[in-house]
Amino acid sequence: MFAYRMGLGHDAAMRYTTLLIIGAVLCSTLCGPRALAQGQDSTPGERNLRVMAELLPGLYDNVNQSYFDGRRKLPQADRHPRMSTTITRIEAPAFGRYAFLWVSRTETDKGPSMSWRIATLSAGPGADEVTLRHYLRMQGEITPAEFATLRPADLRRTEGCDYFFKRRADHYRGLQGAKSCKFEWDGEQVYTDNEISLSPTSLWFHDHKWVIKTGKRISGVASGEPFWLERARVFHCYADVPGVGGGVDVPFERFDNILLNDKGGTHWFRSSAVPARGLESREIALNLRAVTWHVLNEANDYFNRNSLVLSVLERLPDGSIKEHGYAFTDPDAERIAINLKWMLGNCAITPRNEARPQM
Repeated sequence: MFAYRMGLGHDAAMRYTTLLIIGAVLCSTLCGPRALAQGQDSTPGERNLRVMAELLPGLYDNVNQSYFDGRRKLPQADRHPRMSTTITRIEAPAFGRYAFLWVSRTETDKGPSMSWRIATLSAGPGADEVTLRHYLRMQGEITPAEFATLRPADLRRTEGCDYFFKRRADHYRGLQGAKSCKFEWDGEQVYTDNEISLSPTSLWFHDHKWVIKTGKRISGVASGEPFWLERARVFHCYADVPGVGGGVDVPFERFDNILLNDKGGTHWFRSSAVPARGLESREIALNLRAVTWHVLNEANDYFNRNSLVLSVLERLPDGSIKEHGYAFTDPDAERIAINLKWMLGNCAITPRNEARPQM
């Protein structure tokens, strides 16, 4: 009717009416609910999955725990050996979207012990849970060249050994099912009752392996305390011998492109002998450590604060190690240096070639 009132002929009016109908249908499809939609809620577990996938990668080390166990004079059975874990997100299509290479190193009396596995994350089974699965290579390492073709069946995964994570105030806590993770270990039937906690600063791991027949625990430490692996930062360092400064034009030898993590990273180098200047060849190291104190070390009820420490070490001809000195600063600092005049060490989060001009 409106088309006729506009003075259109019958055919034109019919075409106009048809266009109005089509437009109304399209608008109801494209302009209706979509125009008002705010998105669709997912489960808490799907959100937690995304957060955990960002948190998990990193280098973790229990250097502080291992050191202070000794300083506290704990019984040997209660002391945690030095352990480090590197977790890297990888592209391994057969393992799904959230796959990680998980490499652990433990210092033992017989030398370092290494393990390689691929870990995966997935939402569920509970609405607020995230499942972590481990696929282990029992002998040897997993290399990047394998990622494209490696399949879960190529590695070992034991049913019942997954971890189910839930969010807590400042971390994610993952538990195994009670006595659900059972397998053969060194000729005996065992089960694990393990736990992993992940936070922005740390990875905690309870290592509990029990012999089913006797009830004896054969892993971890006697006290049952978890391994406390702290997240490390990587610094770019260099060392000069001698450690000139103040604009003095003195020849020096530079050792550059040194990468140190702040959880006990150590780099050794040997300076050149320069008889004409009275310089002998020396084996020197830089050591970097963000110290998390486990004990109080102050009188008068004062509180000793955590520190980032850069140390200079030297291996003497008799094989002994001498500590020449150290510098320390706030544990969150991004730069630290030390100049002993006969050598200089300088470390920073930002590489020197990426430092931007500033006023």
